[in-house]
Amino acid sequence: MEVAAIIAEYNPLHNGHAYQIEQTKKDTGADYVITFMSGDFVQRGAPALLDKYTRTRMALLCGADAVIELPTLYAAASAEYFAQGAVTLMSQLGVVDLLSFGSESGDLSSLTKAAELLLSREPADLTQLLKKGLSYPAARTQSFSSLSGDLQDLLVSPNNILGVEYCKALFASRSQIRPFTIARKGNGYHDLSLQPGPEDFSSASSIRAFLSREAAGNAVKNPDFLLPLHQQMPEEAFALLCAAVKNRAYLFEDDFSALLYYQLLKEADNGYSDFLDCSSSLSDKISKNLCSYQGYEAFCTQLKSKDLTYTRISRTLLHILLGIKTPSCFLEPYSSRKLPVPYARLLGFRKSAAPLLSAIKANSSIPLLSKMAAARDLLSGEDLAFFQAEVRYASLYQGVLALKTGSPILNEYCCSPICID
Repeated sequence: MEVAAIIAEYNPLHNGHAYQIEQTKKDTGADYVITFMSGDFVQRGAPALLDKYTRTRMALLCGADAVIELPTLYAAASAEYFAQGAVTLMSQLGVVDLLSFGSESGDLSSLTKAAELLLSREPADLTQLLKKGLSYPAARTQSFSSLSGDLQDLLVSPNNILGVEYCKALFASRSQIRPFTIARKGNGYHDLSLQPGPEDFSSASSIRAFLSREAAGNAVKNPDFLLPLHQQMPEEAFALLCAAVKNRAYLFEDDFSALLYYQLLKEADNGYSDFLDCSSSLSDKISKNLCSYQGYEAFCTQLKSKDLTYTRISRTLLHILLGIKTPSCFLEPYSSRKLPVPYARLLGFRKSAAPLLSAIKANSSIPLLSKMAAARDLLSGEDLAFFQAEVRYASLYQGVLALKTGSPILNEYCCSPICID
């Protein structure tokens, strides 16, 4: 049995994602593809556009054999912790043979060479630069300014950066999982324009931007307003998106504006530097500007500067919103860092993947959670606390979604994995 892993957000799932799943199976001969998917919050420091169950169904209908949730602690972290958390999780399952990821370069040799070089000479001043408030990309660029031009160019593109971080995590843990890359097609990660045809893949960012613009203009009242997205997404994913939008079941940062403001007020006297990704200088900046707060997105834009990217600020604010403080393990040296991954949450699977699930249960060093209520019997102490925090994050997301749609709040403990034929 050959098993490939893909780390993804599917925010939302588009043609490029379906292409990656298809090409992974075709090029590697993998019997199964497991997607390790962010849950309700994503790496750019925002709520997922659609809930994790809708996105899980999208993934299964578009070729994934099983979907396992990447915990929020890692899903909403910077590239280094995002990658290391995901690799730690998949390694614990004991069945994954290779990790497939997209990259702008498509050159695995260059990506692995960069990863090995960065591991061998991880600069001591990187942590200090981060503490001064620099974004991780800016700190890394400054730290490695003496490296070759080719390597510096490689570390500019977002998917290359993630690919290098995946390889670093695999090599540092001496994992037997093999890296495999597929050249990214279509527009770039930050390109907000929709591509003209289905073969020219549009990014998830462009799809979200389209929805945000149209929603702001009340175009959602027009049943045909989503048609420009039809050729950007697989048919199954598009149908699920249409159903969600019809019910107003989609979220943006500003849907959490009031909750964020409350949390900022609540923590104002203590400052914010204990929260993950928040330097003392950023904490001071938040405090000084809090009196002019006008919403989640507007506050990110207001705090943004040359040294602080929008994403870094948004991620910090999300950590404050969720109450995520800097774990002690995040402060350990990279090579000796042990990240907690106490369980694997199964979000969904294909019936044909039954042998895969059996293999996971037989080989995994951590519990495979399919029934949430079983967590209290399988976990204890810090592991149970980790799980309960994830349930709180999910409940917050579901609460905001329920208020927007007028539907009942979905209880995480009542949710079973999605199963499709």
